Amino acid sequence: MGQFSLEKTRKNVLRAIGPIEKPTSKKFGPGAPRVFKGIPHAEYYLLFLLLVDLLGFKYWGPGEKFAYIIPVEFEGRRHSIVYAKFGMRIEYSEGGDGEAVYAALKKGMRAAKSYYLWRATEASTTSDLNLISKCPQLWDKYVFLKEQSETLIAKFEAEKDDAVVEKGFNEDGSLRWTSISYPAYEFQRQSVWLHEAAVDAFFAWCEQALVHMAVLMGKLTNGKEIAELLMREFSEKCKLVLSLSNAEDKASYDDIISLRGQLRNYVAHGSFGKDGSTFQFHSRVGAVPLKILERDKVISPFLMGSSHRIHAAVFNFIAGVMPPMPRCPATVCKQTVRGMLGRSLL
Repeated sequence: MGQFSLEKTRKNVLRAIGPIEKPTSKKFGPGAPRVFKGIPHAEYYLLFLLLVDLLGFKYWGPGEKFAYIIPVEFEGRRHSIVYAKFGMRIEYSEGGDGEAVYAALKKGMRAAKSYYLWRATEASTTSDLNLISKCPQLWDKYVFLKEQSETLIAKFEAEKDDAVVEKGFNEDGSLRWTSISYPAYEFQRQSVWLHEAAVDAFFAWCEQALVHMAVLMGKLTNGKEIAELLMREFSEKCKLVLSLSNAEDKASYDDIISLRGQLRNYVAHGSFGKDGSTFQFHSRVGAVPLKILERDKVISPFLMGSSHRIHAAVFNFIAGVMPPMPRCPATVCKQTVRGMLGRSLL
């Protein structure tokens, strides 16, 4: 983008908004007030930053039913940019033109793109930020997918012996063929998909919770540090919250990393597996899995099959390292740290 110049950008924006100027009169023109409402709600902060932050226009607010009112002058007539309870609007009197004012403001917003980016970059280096938590939604997603998977497994168990028999006959009525199928096995197959999606949702929750916990523990102090952490590996996020010199924390770290590598990452990377689990080699007895033996670790058997017992083991493992209803890091930070990825951290 090149070197940013605030003064140069301000001049470009003033040129782009054309006839819009700071108001010289406090009065509207004659006639009943009119309103233009064609402004998307999402532009309320772009317009405020454009007119007040960048160009220095005066504003009123907040008030009882409005957040701000910014008076402007357009072709000699007063208009007001209003962000109120029921959305954005431009108020003006007879002879004014709210639509033309908004068209000029859109040109100004396009010309101010470099300013918006600079403003956001500057803000990201401070601690004066809100960090939005999606932990409740992600946890609810995990629970929903888990319960759906378990429901299908229950249906499979209840109906797995129910056979559907189809027969074909010759023209003379004699039996030509017989086909036997077990529809319940489709439930088992679908439960595998939901199980994989549930594990993925669990780790999405973990990523959110780890970052929020690191903030609450004082390990992250500004937006730049958070943004950099988001680009790093899951294991590095764990290490911000866990002390690997602590034996219990180290055990929890090893378990969660193993589960992530063997289930979540396995599925996310095309279900190939980096340990040879996708390959078979030829022998006199036929095809043999390249991964002949299971590793002697608590999670390793999960990849060796796809039965509902394995799925239940995964869910039980997650439940075993989670505290009850760990939805919001702000309220359950300590027990979440201890329960999910550590025991005696705080």
